[in-house]
Amino acid sequence: MKTALYTLIIGSLLGLIFISKSFLLLVFSNIIIFAIAALGLNVIFGYTGQISIGHAAFMAIGAYTSAFFTMSLNMPIFLNLIFVILFSTLFGMVIALPAMRLKGFYLAIATMAFGIAVQEIIASMDIFGGRTGMRNIPAFFESDFNTYLLNLIFYSLLIYITSLIVKSPSGKRFNMVRDSELAARAYGVKISKAKLQAFIISSIYSGIAGFLYAHTLGYISPADFGLNVSLNLLAMVIIGGVASLNGGLIGSVIITGMPFLFSRGNFPMTIIVGSLLIIFVLFFPRGLSYGLNMLYFRYFEIPVVWITKKFWKNKKKEGSYIDIDGVKLYYEVSGEGNPVVMIHGNYASHRWFNKVKNIEGFKVYIPDLPNFGYSDWVKEIQIDTYAEYIKKFIDVLGLNKVVLVGHSLGGAVAMSIAFRYPEKVEKLILVDSPSLKGLKTPEENYYVLNLLKNNRTLLKNSLKAMTPSSKDRKLLNCLTNDALLMNPKCFTENARALENYNYEEISKNYMGEILFILGEKDTLITKNMANEIVQSTNGKLEIIPDVGHSIIIEKPKTFIDIFKSFTLEKN
Repeated sequence: MKTALYTLIIGSLLGLIFISKSFLLLVFSNIIIFAIAALGLNVIFGYTGQISIGHAAFMAIGAYTSAFFTMSLNMPIFLNLIFVILFSTLFGMVIALPAMRLKGFYLAIATMAFGIAVQEIIASMDIFGGRTGMRNIPAFFESDFNTYLLNLIFYSLLIYITSLIVKSPSGKRFNMVRDSELAARAYGVKISKAKLQAFIISSIYSGIAGFLYAHTLGYISPADFGLNVSLNLLAMVIIGGVASLNGGLIGSVIITGMPFLFSRGNFPMTIIVGSLLIIFVLFFPRGLSYGLNMLYFRYFEIPVVWITKKFWKNKKKEGSYIDIDGVKLYYEVSGEGNPVVMIHGNYASHRWFNKVKNIEGFKVYIPDLPNFGYSDWVKEIQIDTYAEYIKKFIDVLGLNKVVLVGHSLGGAVAMSIAFRYPEKVEKLILVDSPSLKGLKTPEENYYVLNLLKNNRTLLKNSLKAMTPSSKDRKLLNCLTNDALLMNPKCFTENARALENYNYEEISKNYMGEILFILGEKDTLITKNMANEIVQSTNGKLEIIPDVGHSIIIEKPKTFIDIFKSFTLEKN
C-alpha cells in the first residue's frame, strides 16, 4: 500500500509540475503504460520463472478490443475494460497451454510465435484497419493531465494488487515453481495450475496496458505491438529489476523514455539499449531496482542513523548508572518487594520490559547489558562476559536469591548466571530463549545483519517481525532507536557469541525451578529448542498462542499473570 501511495503521490506531483506540457504528459503516460505491461511480464518471468517473448500480443488484444468496441459498436470506453479483461484471460489461457509442457528456450520460441501470429492476424483484418491501423480513437478525457492521472491510478492500483498476489499463497507457489519445479511438486504444488494462474494474471495486466495505450495515443497499428516491443518489455524487466514491483517502471523510464531524450540525435537506440543490457547483466544481475535498494540499505540512511544516535544517547534518562570494573551499566528500578532482574535480548535494551516492570510485590531491576543501550561498550563479545557483568551487578547492589528473567539473547545470559552461580538465582524464567547448545545463524544471514547498523528502516522492520502482534508504533520507534546505540561490532558478533556456547554440562548445577515461555508464532526459536532445555532441567514449558518472539511486548498482562503464578507457587 505504501509503495502504491508513494508512486501515486510522486507521480501526481510530477504531472502538476508539467501540467502545461502536453507532449511531456504524453511521454509520461507512455512510460506508465509500458510499466504496467512490464509489471505483468514480471509476474510470469520474475515471480514464476517463465519466459515470454510475445507479451506485446496481449497489449494488442487489449488495444484493438477496446478501439473496435468503441468505434464500431459505440460502447462506453470504460465498459470496454470488462471485455478487455475477458479476452486477455481467454488468450492467456491459450498461451498457458504450451507453458504447462514447455520451459526455457522452447517456451520462449512458443510465446514468440504467438506474438507474431497475433500481429499478423490483426494486420490481415480490414475491420482493424489492416497494416494501417486504427485512427481517431476516442480519448478518455480532453485534458492530457487527466489522462496521465488515470494511467497513474491504474498503475498504482495494479502495484498494490501485485503486492497482495506476491504475498498470498498463490504468490508463494509462483516462487516455488520459479526456484525448482521438482521441489515445488514435492511440496504438493500443482505446477500446471500455478503457471496457468500466472499467465492469466500477466495477460490481464498487458491487456489493460493495451486498453490504456489505445485511448491515450488515439492511434494503433500492428507495428506498435511487434516482436521488438515484446523484447523491449523483457529488457525493461531485466534492467529495472526481476521480481520487483517498481522494476518495470524503472525499466520503462530507460527503454521508453530515453528515445525522447535522444530523438534529435542520430545515435541508434539499439546500440544504447544493447549496451545497457550488457552493463546491467554484468553489474546489476537482479536489476537496477535491486541495486538501488542495496545502495539505500548500505549508505543512504547513514546520516539518519548518525543523527538519531547522537540525539537518543543524550536524551534525559529516568534510571541510574552503576560502575562495574570501570564499565558503567545503565539500569532502572520499579516497585518494592522480592528482587527480580530482567535481561533483554539482542538489538534490545531495558525498554523491552517497560510494560512488565511494575509487578506488585516485586522490585524489578532492568539493566542495559554492556554494548547495549545507554551502557558502556566492552571489547569481549561473549555470552559469559555479559553474564559476569550482570552477576557483579547483582553483587554490588547486594541482591540475594533473585528471580532471573531472560529474553532471547538475555535468556542465554540468564542461563550462564544460573548454571554457574546457582546460589544467586531463586527461579529462572526464559522467554523465547536459545537452546542449551546455542543458536546457529546461517552464514548468508551475516551480510544482512551487517546492513542493520547503518539502516534504521531495515532494523525497524526486523524488530517489527519479532513482535508481529504488537500495534504500539511509538514503542517500536523507541526500541529501534535503542537498538542503534548498540556497539556496531555486535550487529554480527552477538550472533557469533550465540553460536559459541554450550551449557549442557553445567546446566546440571542448577537445581531451582525453570519456566520456558515460547510464543507460538516465534520464527526464531522452535518448540524443539524449548523442549531441549525443559527436559534437561526438569523445567516447565508454556506456549502462548498468537504471540511471536516477545510476549513481554505483545501480551504484557499475560506475561505478568504467568510470572506471578510461577514465582508465587511453593516449591
